[in-house]
Amino acid sequence: MITFDRFKDGKQFALTFSYDDGCPQDRRIVELFNKYGMKATFNLISSSVTNPASRGVHADEIKSLYADNGHEIACHSVNHPNLENMRLKDQLDEIFCDREALEKITGTIVRGFAFPYGTYNNDTLKAMETASIVYGRTVKSTGKFTVPEDFRLWNPTTHHEECESRVRYFARIAKEEPWNAGGLLYIWGHAYEFDEDNAPVGWEKFEDMLKILHGSLDNIWSATNIEIYDYVQAQRSIRISADGSILYNPTDTDVWVSCDGKPLMIGACGKIEL
Repeated sequence: MITFDRFKDGKQFALTFSYDDGCPQDRRIVELFNKYGMKATFNLISSSVTNPASRGVHADEIKSLYADNGHEIACHSVNHPNLENMRLKDQLDEIFCDREALEKITGTIVRGFAFPYGTYNNDTLKAMETASIVYGRTVKSTGKFTVPEDFRLWNPTTHHEECESRVRYFARIAKEEPWNAGGLLYIWGHAYEFDEDNAPVGWEKFEDMLKILHGSLDNIWSATNIEIYDYVQAQRSIRISADGSILYNPTDTDVWVSCDGKPLMIGACGKIEL
């Protein structure tokens, strides 16, 4: 029996992070992600990163801080407005111009987005599509380890302030229960929140969570948001013959599935006959 429950390298679990606004504390959180071999997505406001007076991350350090360390840069709009209160054209300008600015700064192609304040309407989704944005992260935590059906409205598992129980459970089943069906842990937040008085999760506790996850990386794929998106899209593109004996991968990405509970790779543009 074929099941589509494997991530890159045949791993049953995947982990991704998403952090907003390009605040100065991003420099510290990037160091932690790099230390523990993890990847994250950083959603940037172009009017902020290009403002010399901003206290946050500046344009001239974005590439070396994020992209050169394997992290993704994604959109968060030009000015961080409530998009749902704006005309379609103005929403498009906020998203497209942010993408254009970030691409010029980094020399990368930007395809992801986090909704400012987590709000949106149907016009927001139209603007995203026109701007060639393929996913949008909300702030609606699900508590689940599921991959979204519609990546345009990608609900994370948990905010980092509420992540401890989810992290401990996820790391345990990844390490101790290899027969488990697997899943995706998605943590989001703002790095400045670690500095707040009485923060439920401060820097020390967050690093403890990363240590716990690091101990289970043998069966966890740590990836950026866009890497998760691209892999799942490739997996969903697999073609299967009527009797289930032939699997064809029409994409340029190696994909893994489970065959009778064991990992099976279908190489890029490759075919498997069972």
